[in-house]
Formats: sequence, C-alpha cells, structure tokens
Amino acid sequence: MDRGGATAVAAWIVEALKADYEITLLSATPVDWTIVNDLFGTSIYENEVVMKTTVAPLRYFFSLDPDPGSIQPVAYLMRVCKRIRHQFDLVICAATEEADLGGDGILYVHYPSLARHWASLADWGNRSLLQQLSFFLRGKIRPWVFVSRYSVDRMKRCQILTNSDWTGARVRECYGVSSETLYPPVTPAPDTLPWHLRENSFAVVGRLNHLKRFDWIIDLFDSVRQRHSDLRLYIVGTRDTGPEADEYYSSLVRQARARSTWLTLQEGLSRTELLKLLGRVKYAIHAKEDEHFGIAPAEALLAGCIPLVHDSGGQVEIVGRDSRLCFSDRKDAIQKIDQLLSNTELQRSVQLLLASRHSLFTAERFKTEIRRIIRGALTEGLTKVTANH
Repeated sequence: MDRGGATAVAAWIVEALKADYEITLLSATPVDWTIVNDLFGTSIYENEVVMKTTVAPLRYFFSLDPDPGSIQPVAYLMRVCKRIRHQFDLVICAATEEADLGGDGILYVHYPSLARHWASLADWGNRSLLQQLSFFLRGKIRPWVFVSRYSVDRMKRCQILTNSDWTGARVRECYGVSSETLYPPVTPAPDTLPWHLRENSFAVVGRLNHLKRFDWIIDLFDSVRQRHSDLRLYIVGTRDTGPEADEYYSSLVRQARARSTWLTLQEGLSRTELLKLLGRVKYAIHAKEDEHFGIAPAEALLAGCIPLVHDSGGQVEIVGRDSRLCFSDRKDAIQKIDQLLSNTELQRSVQLLLASRHSLFTAERFKTEIRRIIRGALTEGLTKVTANH
C-alpha cells in the first residue's frame, strides 16, 4: 500500500482487466480501494475483485521482522500462489520482486532485486525438502527462500515485463532472459496552467529518504539562485519509517526552515494537491541515481513541466535521453538549469520534444498494452525468449 510505482502498476492491471476477467487478488494486507483510487486515479470497487489476504496472526508475525526491506509477506504469497494456481487460467505478479509463481505466468519486474541471491538459489528448486530445511537451519539461505520454496528456474519460465529498457537490461544480465518494456501508467494533472502563467519554480517529488538526494538538490539550488534569485523550490513527499529516515526528515525540515523564503517542504499531499502543484510550476528535478523508472518525473512530464533527471537508470527514457535534460554531476546540473532558465527558445524546443512523449506514459496506453499481453498469453501462450549473455 505504499504510493510508489509498484503499487500503481498492480492497481492499473486490475483496472485494465476487471471488466473482462474474473480477478482474484492475493495481498499481504487488506486493501482499501478508496485509498488506492485516490492515490492512482483508478476506479476499483470491492465487488469487482475477489480478495485473498494473509490472516491477521501471520500479518502480526511478519510485522515483528526488524528488517524494513523484508519480503517474508511476499514469500508467503508465493507459496499460496503455488498451492492455488491450478484454479486459474493465468497468474500475474506485479510485486517489487521477481516472484516464483510455481510455473508459467507474467511477471512485471521493477528491478531484479533478488539477483544478488543467484549463487545460492541456482539449484535450490531441485533440492528435497529435507535438504532445503538443512540449508535454512545452517543459515545458507534466508528465511524467505525457504518460506516460498523459491526456484530461479521456475521464475525464468514466466513472461517478463519491465518498467524501463534499463531494468530490462539488468534482467538480461542477471538471468539471461529477455523482457518487454511496458512503462508504468501515469495519470495527468486535471488542471494545468499555460506556460506563461506558471510559477518560475521547480518541484521535486518522492519518498523523503537519502536515496532521492533531496539534500543534494537543496545545496544545488543554493548555487543556482545566485543567478536566478526569484527561483523557488517545492519538495513534496511521504516519510519513510525508521530511525535513519526520521533523522533525514528532521534534517530536511531544518534546511527548509533556514530557506523559508524560497524552499517549501510539504509532506503527504493528496494526489489532487500534488497534481495541482505540478500543473502550476514550470520545472521538476529528479536526482536519484540509477532510478529504475521514476514515476515522479513522468508525472511532471504529463503535467506540462520540464523535468531534469540524473543521467542514469530508466529515468532518462522519460525525457527521451535528451542530453539537455540529463545531468551527470553538480556542475553539469547547474549549467543545464541556467541554460534552460535563460533561453526561452530552448524551453520551447524542449517542450515540443516532451509533448511527443506524453502518450508513452498514459494510463490508457498501459491498459491497452496489458490487455494485449493478457489476450496473447491466454490464446497463444506466454512469450519467453532466452537471451544471449
């Protein structure tokens, strides 16, 4: 139920298929469709989806795990999936991990995060239950592997979709299989101002943690504003949990207070409020390195902003890999922001480029493509192509 790209993809897959198929959703926690619809712009109602949810005692047990990145709940759902998959025509997974569904299926992979376990998992699926238990008790494999009875070979039998070409390349490197890129769905801002009426401001959106490099952006704008003193910066996000996240958030609050004349920090805006903000500012910036895709810059693009992104990961695909909008370091970012702010002709040229990319990230395109893929899987079988290393 976080508000990131993985949850958005799962929600829009349900939205795309609910009218034509009977859908059963496995979920580690109960789903409040009102929240989902508000966050992602879907229109899903309880009577349209059959829910199978992990029981409360198990949810409590999983909550005792101190690791914030634990995938025990997903591992348990993999096990449930293996047990009941024979009741369904097709199994689809859009969780953040590359799941073992117990056989053929469709995986939407946001990043091959389990690949680091490859050496220990390579022959895991061929071991007996006694051998697997022995591996677990001796600490050779993590608990989620034992819980899910994970098999890399079974996972590779699935048709794999990825959120960017960059992620697809990582999947190919890790597993030797190809994939199809299907960009996550982004809903456009309902009300956007014409360019000449927009604020001369930047927005940066994301979870308020150090990976998004908000402090780096603040330092960057301390320098940029030496030449563009009217420039404002909006930081919008949701707080992560844990001591490190709390400390980082407190640091951002202090920095925002010290720059209150031009820097605004806003936590937990509703989707409507966020889209209104993006619809009234001119620019956006995203500084995370090796971002797998980047919902935030795509939202900014569809809201009519000019987004600048770090020159890495899948986020460069959002801006068409245009070098004018991709920065490599602090000096490069300052130079490109200055050029953009100072040159109206450059702004118009970039806007024309970005307008041509809007259709790639719309929810309508995502629904059309996922329906095509599902129809093909049901009528012609899954597409699985082994790639050369």
